[in-house]
Amino acid sequence: MAASALIGVVALSGAYASPVAAGGHGARTERVNTAPDGSEAVGGGSFNAAISSDGRYVAFDSEADNLVPGDDNDGTLVHDVFLRDRRTGTTRRLNAPLGPGNADFATISADGRYVAFNAETNGTYHVYVHEIRTGRLERVDLDLDAGFTGGETPALSADGRYVAFLGRQATDPPPNEESGRIYVRDRKTGTTRRASRVPAKEGRGYDSPRISADGSKVAYRERSRRGGGPGGERDWADIHLADLRTGEQRQIDTTADGRPATSGSTDPLLSADGRTVAFNSSAKNIVPVPDEARSYVFVRDVRSGAIRRVDGIDGNQYATADAISPDGRRLLLRYSGVAYGLYVKDLRTGKDTLVSPGTDGKPRAAAAGPDGMTPDGREAVFESHLDDLVPGDTNYETDVFLRHVR
Repeated sequence: MAASALIGVVALSGAYASPVAAGGHGARTERVNTAPDGSEAVGGGSFNAAISSDGRYVAFDSEADNLVPGDDNDGTLVHDVFLRDRRTGTTRRLNAPLGPGNADFATISADGRYVAFNAETNGTYHVYVHEIRTGRLERVDLDLDAGFTGGETPALSADGRYVAFLGRQATDPPPNEESGRIYVRDRKTGTTRRASRVPAKEGRGYDSPRISADGSKVAYRERSRRGGGPGGERDWADIHLADLRTGEQRQIDTTADGRPATSGSTDPLLSADGRTVAFNSSAKNIVPVPDEARSYVFVRDVRSGAIRRVDGIDGNQYATADAISPDGRRLLLRYSGVAYGLYVKDLRTGKDTLVSPGTDGKPRAAAAGPDGMTPDGREAVFESHLDDLVPGDTNYETDVFLRHVR
């Protein structure tokens, strides 16, 4: 199913001057989810920000109803997907042609031409791709296996040709599987193929797809509510990498010599070249860990098989990997523990650069999505419920911010 529509675009007032157009220097933070006149968002929070590789576009979903004129998709906790063009100073609501219903979890192709997102139509979530230049809207969760209909959580190849997503069951799960499978849609040929592996044990489900720039590799999570993965009864989730050219399925959360992780691993991130996979895990056997009671970030070089643990600031902060740079060199890490905050970590130098400072310069709690950072790590988008990241924040809502790191 495909639909084309002219989507309302609204120009922002002089209250917002796009750094892409106007220039700007030095580290600074901007609020992205503002109304046409530059005022604060009202009616709900904003979440799940993604930024294009060149920093021009920021996509996010929001419950607010004043970000564009004529937003009639009202209701309790109803989200819309918005796209902010920082060069022209315009915002558009991408799911408007689909009618009422939730829309969220947007992602932007590296070439800045396409945005993919979830949208609820007739009570079922589907995955759509919006072409930024023309406004054309295309549904891509098509030609799935029997018993599967609908899709969620898309990931785009660099040119937007391939879309990885979670396909959901319409009826009872098939034997040995729960919740969903990972699929990849080739928009050029109009074909869909399964990317997640056939489970070796009952009760498995799949989610969290990430795709390489050329569409040839897909990282995803395999999980079970009952545990009993290859690493033992406490192994309730594992990270896998599918090579769609060779058909190889490889477990990523293992020790250097191939022994499976003994506990759950989550949140896979895949570099654009498909060589580096980052993930979070509470397993204690992947590499030695100093604290048995916590989860760590791990980074695997798929080509060499080498795996390393990534610690937080001073080695004692809890960390979660939220995003990875295309070359695998940088991670956007969310730290908690003694101090909270988002940081860009350079894995080559070990340097941490704060992304979420408050107006006093000290770290503030924030969270980012897998497309939350530009390739060079100089700009990042994130969400925070705190009211002191920029002056004049009085809406008491979660907002989307953009940080110019340097």
